[in-house]
Amino acid sequence: SQIETMRSPDGSKKHPARTCDDLRSCHPSKKSGEYWVDPNQGCVEDAIKAFCNMETGETCIAAKPAIIPRKTWWTSRSSDLKPIWYGLDMNRGSQFVYGDNQSPNTVITQMTFLRLLSKEASQNITYHCKNSIGYMDDQAKNLKKAVMLKGANDHDIRAEGNNRFRYTVISDTCSKHNGNVGSTIFEYKTQNVARLPIIDIAPVDVGGADQEFGVEIGPVCFV
Repeated sequence: SQIETMRSPDGSKKHPARTCDDLRSCHPSKKSGEYWVDPNQGCVEDAIKAFCNMETGETCIAAKPAIIPRKTWWTSRSSDLKPIWYGLDMNRGSQFVYGDNQSPNTVITQMTFLRLLSKEASQNITYHCKNSIGYMDDQAKNLKKAVMLKGANDHDIRAEGNNRFRYTVISDTCSKHNGNVGSTIFEYKTQNVARLPIIDIAPVDVGGADQEFGVEIGPVCFV
């Protein structure tokens, strides 16, 4: 009945849930998939689409676009080992945007409310490389050329240093300059939910004409 649906929204566009965790509590038999959520509990019109992980109760928002194609985004003669931000420094680059293209502001607002309702956030970023170090430099045996990430509150998330701002690496085949295409998967989990989503990425080992990179931006998940 309508009263029932108002009390325990089913995640439809007409009856969005507050979060995926709420949806899971009210409808434990629902399968993981795409649902509508409305964290600020405003009018139904500003609900956003999310992926609900019904095993964990996570509310996940996808990046749009989620793929940056692999190519030579940056050429430079400088041999300085410094991070070059894709969004801030590269001419054709831009910072990452999440949710629906139609209403990015709605998503920003809803994500702010989603953070207030969440205790933890996590996200994976995949760096696709050709002749560009992602994490470990196999030759130098150090992390000086490791990619840097930028969090939503402008904090840099990196390979070394303070462990609160350190990502973990799930797999890494970007450690050599051998002409092969590889990938490095970064994961960042935090209880300071204001740090996510990731909004920019900075490779250090770029600039050569034979050096390529691309990025796969995983969804940001809150629970």
